Amino acid sequence: MPEWPDLHVVRGRLEKALVGREITLVRIGDPLVLRARVDVERALAHRVFRAVRHRGKFLLFELDRGRIVVNPMLAGVFELANAESKLTRTTALSLVLDDGNDLRYRDDKRMGKVHVLEEGDDLGDVHGFADLGPDAGTLDWNATEFAERARATRRELRNLLMDQTFVAGIGNAYADEILWEARLHPKRRVATLSDEELRRLFDAVRSVIARGVTEVEAGLPPELGTKVRDHMKVRGHKGKPCPRCGTPIVKTRHGLDDMYLCPHCQPPPRGQIR
Repeated sequence: MPEWPDLHVVRGRLEKALVGREITLVRIGDPLVLRARVDVERALAHRVFRAVRHRGKFLLFELDRGRIVVNPMLAGVFELANAESKLTRTTALSLVLDDGNDLRYRDDKRMGKVHVLEEGDDLGDVHGFADLGPDAGTLDWNATEFAERARATRRELRNLLMDQTFVAGIGNAYADEILWEARLHPKRRVATLSDEELRRLFDAVRSVIARGVTEVEAGLPPELGTKVRDHMKVRGHKGKPCPRCGTPIVKTRHGLDDMYLCPHCQPPPRGQIR
């Protein structure tokens, strides 16, 4: 799932390629991902890109009239291709540009959502958008405000970090990294944390997301559609030594999701094995 650092870097790449370009042809490969109250081809044809923004896990394409809002969900990715190259089976939407490039949205899980909004439509009509908390990468809370807001939720830490209404843009991968950085078990409840532990969590959110942006920018190849995860300390490293203490990283489950942690650095709550 693209998370805040991924979308932040992709946004910058797309803005350079798209702003000022006109859509000359609209090709729909999979209408299942589309959310629109208008004819999509008519609404997007000959529109001009004015800006590309992102908010949490949403990417927003501002047009001269209207906008496209994409929530890639689990597997949605963007790519810029030559318009004459063959469309893949998983291409849900293709927007051919006046310079011969083609903005493609691919989604092999068909879980993402592409919202096509006309001029005057409210972003509040996009499911989940109005409820977003502040962006993880531009969080302007201080440690005291973070602690107060976290304690008001009384939740498990991993669920808190992944709650988009609390902080927007954190998913499975960066939640694992943040909790490892803070030396906190994912199933600890906020109510059990000391002031010092909450400060560690706050510092970890800011440092891990900032480092993620730097690493993704450096590691993302010119072609889009790749998730950069080489810089991660625990995510995807089952059985490898913890970079801090050397204990083998474990992979376990958190609901339906995979979860990675160091059993020594991140001791479990009392009464739980992991």
